[in-house]
Amino acid sequence: MASVTGADRPRKKIQRKRLPVAPYFVALLLVVGILWAAALAGAGWKFPTPKLGLDLQGGLSMTLTAYQQGTDDPPTAETMEQARQIIEGRVNSTGVAEPEVYVEGTENIVVNVAGDEVDEQALRDVGAPAELRFRLVTNAVEDYSALEEALAEESPSEEPTDEAAETPTEEAASEDAGETPSAEDGETPTGEATSEDTSGSGQAETTDDADVTIDDVWAKVGDEAAAAAQALTAAPADEATMALLEPFGELTPEEVSLLPANVQFFVPQITCEQLDNRPPGAVQQPDVEVTACSAPEPATADDPSLTFSYKYLLQPATVLGSDVTTADVGTDQANLNQFVVNVQFSSEGADKWSALTNEGLGSQVAIVLDNEVVSAPTIQEVSSNSTQISGEFTAAEANQLADQLNFGSLPTTFVVETVNEVTATLGVDQLEAGIFAMAIGIALVIVYCFVYYRIIGFVVLGSLIVAAAILYPTVALLGSQMGLTMTLAGIAGFVVAVGITADSFVVYFERIKEEMAGGRSARSAVPRAWVRARRTVLSASAVSIISAVVLYILAIGPVRGFAFTLGLSTIVDLLVVFVFTHPIAEWMARGRVLNNVHLSGLHSKATPATGDAAAKA
Repeated sequence: MASVTGADRPRKKIQRKRLPVAPYFVALLLVVGILWAAALAGAGWKFPTPKLGLDLQGGLSMTLTAYQQGTDDPPTAETMEQARQIIEGRVNSTGVAEPEVYVEGTENIVVNVAGDEVDEQALRDVGAPAELRFRLVTNAVEDYSALEEALAEESPSEEPTDEAAETPTEEAASEDAGETPSAEDGETPTGEATSEDTSGSGQAETTDDADVTIDDVWAKVGDEAAAAAQALTAAPADEATMALLEPFGELTPEEVSLLPANVQFFVPQITCEQLDNRPPGAVQQPDVEVTACSAPEPATADDPSLTFSYKYLLQPATVLGSDVTTADVGTDQANLNQFVVNVQFSSEGADKWSALTNEGLGSQVAIVLDNEVVSAPTIQEVSSNSTQISGEFTAAEANQLADQLNFGSLPTTFVVETVNEVTATLGVDQLEAGIFAMAIGIALVIVYCFVYYRIIGFVVLGSLIVAAAILYPTVALLGSQMGLTMTLAGIAGFVVAVGITADSFVVYFERIKEEMAGGRSARSAVPRAWVRARRTVLSASAVSIISAVVLYILAIGPVRGFAFTLGLSTIVDLLVVFVFTHPIAEWMARGRVLNNVHLSGLHSKATPATGDAAAKA
């Protein structure tokens, strides 16, 4: 029997399993198609454009300064950060896109909102203290100082007569407040105040002297006027006392805020305009008696510019805003056209509210927000876990109040220092410079790859185009659906990501070059190089993503935008390398292009992959 030697035994041909590249390209087309379709749908089937930040499209920039009455010490860093978070939540609730809220220095919070449709008044309101207090009404009088001033402006040559002032009074009592008993009878008006905000309007003259004391105020009005004011238990009726109290009308709101509550209430010369313009938080202390005013109400139905207000003397507050758990907007069951704010109390707050309504049954309870009485309804029955705030609110005002109550009171009071309109001129110039720099960077990367890797440079070019085709609709979609805005810092993240993307290409191509330098053909070298290169690419990208996530969590303002775009670009880079760069390299390796010394830059000059070496498995 003849034996078969090893030399005579037929060799078994090893078939290498080829990577099916078609599914990768189909998946890539599906991803790009879905992203563009979603971006177009989000833009109303128009060409999608990313939302631009304040530095690129302009908008409003507001600076809030912490105001701490009675001390010169700045608030702590913890207090400012807590306030920043609350203000950021309030700004987000107004529906603006990606606001920028950050602490500047030790006592300023800056709010930047991009766009040309920003409501300046709504932006100002986000810094309101939102200190809610429920106080029983001790006494109330009508304040007609604004009405008298308006009448005097209409008839500058004539002094407003008592008859002219009394006529709107009677109409106001009958039309707006019902048959309202006067304060002289020992009863309080039963009408509800509107919600128009006049506090903090800045119309009244203020003082820059932060060190003024109550002794300074008494000295300013004079000893006789000070003694007379402190002795008042009712509004003065004689002309001599009225003349003596005239200096109180010259006090600034800051000086008025230092006076005792009974003086603020009983001195007629202290007007609601002065009281409304007191520093924020002037009636913040819950355990003291205070004086506050309602918003102006029309004195006549014919002329809405003629207004009056109620001035209230209020008892210490036992129910506070911190006792509120939730607040939402509803409609008044008696008048479906009127919006109200429904308030739910905590278990402890419900006990306090029950005790307050039981004590004040049949009396008025003033609902005080900051320096203003927004409503003063009469307590009709004892209730426990909920109440309703009404005050002729508009839908926007009711939602604003509910948001302020839900997000909580600020840990310190703030005043609006500046509100500036920001133009995009400088930002556009910087954007053009940034895009120009990115274009130069991409061009240099492509030129380098064409020079060093020759025909493989087309793979780099194609990969960058695919990455752009994925990134652009993604950013536009996030802008339309989630409010993501592009800032200069975000664009810088994309510029940096170009280097990360190029690094992935270099790692992969250098691995192929090493394999081919060892004598392997392109068909054999590419899959071997991919196995080694993908671990390096994944490790490098993971480090970049982790860095971006940590930076996004810890940073604020523009730095977060940089971190987000850096992380997003790195993820897209991974997707492109896995579903485009590697499959197209596999496809090219099946031809003769990569084995050609003149066309491919993947060969080592020392050992060109030609002849038998090129055929080595």
